[in-house]
Amino acid sequence: MSQCNTLLVHCMDFRLIKGIKKYMEDMGLTGDCDLVSVAGAAKNISNPGDVFDTQFVLKQVGLSHDLHHIKKIILMNHLDCGAYGGARAFATPEEEHAKHVTDLKAAAEAIKQKYPDLLIAMVIAKFLDDGDLGFEEIA
Repeated sequence: MSQCNTLLVHCMDFRLIKGIKKYMEDMGLTGDCDLVSVAGAAKNISNPGDVFDTQFVLKQVGLSHDLHHIKKIILMNHLDCGAYGGARAFATPEEEHAKHVTDLKAAAEAIKQKYPDLLIAMVIAKFLDDGDLGFEEIA
């Protein structure tokens, strides 16, 4: 039986790849984590363009849950996300951050209703001045 502990749902943005790889290494997820990479990440569940966006992501969650018996999901959004219109779509950085927090929490609640056995972590990735990514876990 194939098994892993975690599913990471993150945005497909190419700017995230190196930082997410380092995050996975730092968190001990390499080789023990399914990945779903889709534009907007949690937005597809909490604030989708259409119902098919939600169905797609929830199907991936279901497959990981049923086939690999995951115990935890990490929902990872990032600031300056094109699926949200980028940072310029918000009046302030605080407004942008608040929108991501709201969407992450709504997506986590939707997943929890369907899969109450899963632990759910929420993370916002931020581009740092040095080009690296910083990660903020949302409570």
